Amino acid sequence: MHELSIIQDILKTIEQTAIKNDLKKINKATLEIGQMRQCIPEFLQFAFETLTKDTIASGAQLIIREIPVKALCLQCKKEFQVIDDSYGCPHCDSIELDILSGKEIVLSSIDGD
Repeated sequence: MHELSIIQDILKTIEQTAIKNDLKKINKATLEIGQMRQCIPEFLQFAFETLTKDTIASGAQLIIREIPVKALCLQCKKEFQVIDDSYGCPHCDSIELDILSGKEIVLSSIDGD
């Protein structure tokens, strides 16, 4: 369950950010995660709720946004969104690709008091 280690790292960042910004309570955190990370949102939520107990983020809401996989075909130079793990270019059928997005893990915002 790699979701647990992801949330552990995210929680460290949240706590460090809270200290730097003199926050006493975290109300909400927004996590953007690429589809290629193959994370299960329910596992991320469970890990967040479990690991934030008795911390500055206890009771905080975790919002998860999924980042789609986008690729650039190196043959025809067209960008496309990968759908259903089909990594062939829909324009020319090439499999020579550069992945542009979908691997990210970004803590995009923190809301607190």
